[in-house]
Amino acid sequence: MRKSNGIIIAIFAAASVAFLWLWHTLRFDLVDNPLDLVIALVWWAVIAGVCIAIHLVEKRRQERIRTMFLAPGLIYNSEAGVMRIEPDAPMAGELQRVLGSLTYGFEVAELPSNSRVRFQRIVRTSKFADQGDVWEGEVVEMATPDRSQPFHSRRELAALLEPGRS
Repeated sequence: MRKSNGIIIAIFAAASVAFLWLWHTLRFDLVDNPLDLVIALVWWAVIAGVCIAIHLVEKRRQERIRTMFLAPGLIYNSEAGVMRIEPDAPMAGELQRVLGSLTYGFEVAELPSNSRVRFQRIVRTSKFADQGDVWEGEVVEMATPDRSQPFHSRRELAALLEPGRS
């Protein structure tokens, strides 16, 4: 979780404590009104909902950052930028190296403005953990963008990217 997300959660928790203190200081706790309990439950439901929303948005953002665009001898990632690779290097290994070094920051590496690169594939990674031991996603060929090929391991990805080698 990013530091800013933790700060937002801490602010909500501090606000909850402040509201509880204010409720007690203004002596609302002496009033026998079931609305107090409803307000407290709604407030905690809002806090839980915001925490879940932050988690889901961050997860989606990280999935977008893990998206890789492949061209012969090149890989582009929004965080790492354009990387040249050896033509005979295993593409899955290079992708694993890049994914393992991502920091999930907010900086976006742009493609050079004079670039004439034609990307051939997009690799979208939905899960990546343990330096590639857990790796799931899909490969999309630019020629047929409406058909994606899912993969559930590094071996399946290697087979999709380099059918002649695996």
